[in-house]
Amino acid sequence: MRSIARVGLLLGLTAIACADLRDIMSLQQGLSKEFPNNAIGVNVNNEAYLTVTFTNSPAAQLPDSEQALLARHVAEFVRDHYAEYARLQEINVGFSTVTGSGSFHFTRTNVPYHFTPKDLASPSPDAELATPKQA
Repeated sequence: MRSIARVGLLLGLTAIACADLRDIMSLQQGLSKEFPNNAIGVNVNNEAYLTVTFTNSPAAQLPDSEQALLARHVAEFVRDHYAEYARLQEINVGFSTVTGSGSFHFTRTNVPYHFTPKDLASPSPDAELATPKQA
């Protein structure tokens, strides 16, 4: 009986992890369409801290004021399109530069923009926010 319960628990946890991964991948694909860049990374830490990183993006060379506007737009996009937005405590936006060749790479990452849900207005009425999973 215990082994059946363990298998059931494992399958349940796997289903939750797959759903979380699907939500993150969907967000990443949406970001890539909204912000023309194929090298956008999305990372969620402890289900509460989401970081979006643009790798080797021309936006990294923009003046700080323009980067700040872009970062806010990214955070608002997350608010409007990430199914688990309500669980987030912080959205971080940054830029990463990768140089090197072959098996040697050097990565420099700067994540200067941080937003809490309180920093962002409520989602727009026409936002395509996915329905959150039931707990």
